Amino acid sequence: MNHPSWKPAFFLSLTVFVLGSFTYWLQFSHQPKKERKDAALKRPLAFETDSAQIASFRVSTRSGTLEAKCESLAAKTCNVGSTGEWSITAPEPLKGDAARIRDFLNSAATLSGTETLDLSEESEEKRKRLLEEYGLDEAKRSAADAAFLEITLENGKKHALWFGDRHPIGDRIFVANAENGVLNTNTMFLVADPYRESLLGKNLTHFRDKTIFSFKRADIDAFSAKGSKGAVSGKRVEGLWQINQMEADHDRIDSLLSSISQAEAKEFPAESELRGANPVYSFQGRIGDKPAVEFTLLSKAASKSDMPGAAKTVYLKSPALKVPAVEVESGLLVNLDKSASYLRRNLLILPSQRVTITHLKLEGKNHKPAVEFAYDGKTWNKTSGADGLNAGKVPELLDRMAGAHSPDIVAPAPKIPDDGVTITLGTKEKQDVYRYLVYEVRNQTFAKDLLSKKNEAFLLEDGLKNAFPFRPDSWKMPK
Repeated sequence: MNHPSWKPAFFLSLTVFVLGSFTYWLQFSHQPKKERKDAALKRPLAFETDSAQIASFRVSTRSGTLEAKCESLAAKTCNVGSTGEWSITAPEPLKGDAARIRDFLNSAATLSGTETLDLSEESEEKRKRLLEEYGLDEAKRSAADAAFLEITLENGKKHALWFGDRHPIGDRIFVANAENGVLNTNTMFLVADPYRESLLGKNLTHFRDKTIFSFKRADIDAFSAKGSKGAVSGKRVEGLWQINQMEADHDRIDSLLSSISQAEAKEFPAESELRGANPVYSFQGRIGDKPAVEFTLLSKAASKSDMPGAAKTVYLKSPALKVPAVEVESGLLVNLDKSASYLRRNLLILPSQRVTITHLKLEGKNHKPAVEFAYDGKTWNKTSGADGLNAGKVPELLDRMAGAHSPDIVAPAPKIPDDGVTITLGTKEKQDVYRYLVYEVRNQTFAKDLLSKKNEAFLLEDGLKNAFPFRPDSWKMPK
């Protein structure tokens, strides 16, 4: 005779008992009698965020307690949303990162709870027990690792947030607020767990100023640099840049100087961390005869403990720094280590001069007699040469020549065939501001600068060759 097994029934009963006990504990012990779910999501920090001026704040971070004060109270730029001037006072005196502190305070002031728990009708004994269960009792708030944020307003009022334990259901944290050091024991907040990390999961580096240089790139008159792609020397002559005494690409020079002026410290390593880092790039910029910015980039290979394919660590040393060196994004080295040929002018027409061109002339084997076009302030018109050519093609050609970067400068210039076209561009007063011989060799298009003595040619992008009238029929008027 087979007897039914008692084990399934036993485990089922045990499961029901455990779930029932947990439900009872959650319903009648862990939670207060009244629970309010507000559609408008209450904010634990209750002060006028738009107008109230924040004089200082304290926050527990990964690296301990950090304190900061606003240095621009008189200018009324210390309210939430404004970018004021901040200084860190602890753990050490440092200039603060104004933008990040603004964003941090804005996140704190607009923090919203998913629920509010009303403890006002609970007995003193149960309220005390609930605060202990929430991780918000006095003993836990007095602990060295207590998680808090305290904001002091200009009028002296102090508003604080205390972060307690996780709710047993869902990724939420118990939060209490306090005013002038007095904890609000009537209302608790449940806040999504990620907000705790966004407010308290920072370190000193996050809050301190990471600006490295303070120069204006428009003030730089000259620079010299040396990296893996050789030495380059830049100089501004009559407002125009030259690289190694050759005409430069102004956009690329501006991009290089912009990368330097906007460079920020990523970390502030100890001097011992620089061991094994080798100089790979140096730069000096000048305003007149005076050095304005000077630095060296050092590179350190990834350690064996790093993930496979990890990028090298890049450090920056400079007389402008008050520390031995700072770690910077590895992309800064990529942006700066450029060859002279990359920084040279590789646009056939400078964008600033595109709008001044009012004359174009085409010459060559297939353009006899030469064809000329002129701009009268409104439209382009053919002024001499073969009939039937479309003057409406000229603006497109000029735009393409002013917008397409040459991917390479080839020296010596490839042998020139006899069916190229010479394009002369300029104004009524000076008709040869630019003069190029454009030709094709083995399905590649080149433009040789006939005003230069160098035996070299710009390699043009594939799509650009269709804009040039190698044959008159490509510019024929539509029928």
